[in-house]
Amino acid sequence: MDKLREKISSLRAEIEAANERAETAELALKQLGDQQTERDQEIISYQNRIRRLEEVAQETEGQLDAAKQVQRDNEATLNESDVLAKKVSVMEEKLDETENQLREALEKIRAYDLENENLQRIITQHGKDKEIMEQKYDELSEKYTTTKHELDETIKMLETI
Repeated sequence: MDKLREKISSLRAEIEAANERAETAELALKQLGDQQTERDQEIISYQNRIRRLEEVAQETEGQLDAAKQVQRDNEATLNESDVLAKKVSVMEEKLDETENQLREALEKIRAYDLENENLQRIITQHGKDKEIMEQKYDELSEKYTTTKHELDETIKMLETI
């Protein structure tokens, strides 16, 4: 009888431990989901920034092309030509800066994509771990129910004796 009580106590302890591990896993999964949502928002923000930078780059390229055309049209006048050359130089510098910003943003997006993939893998693994823990919990619950039923039958038999 004492052994049966000890076994029941140990099963209860195992069930409580399994419940705690399941709750911990669920909390970790929720935190990872929150982190992923945050990363997704950052990615969207960077994508919007990239689009804006691309638009600025296109506008700058258009301005650069226009400035180059004006430079060709006004080559007769040396002063105007010098002014336009300076404007073109300034535009090219702006274009270079914009391209550098665009490259940096693309690198950041790639890094976030990699991090997002890693987080996806972790979330998937946590999901699998959760399923395993739920299966173990169900098995332990069944064992507990079976053991309790056997205990009740044993107690009834002892009472009849």
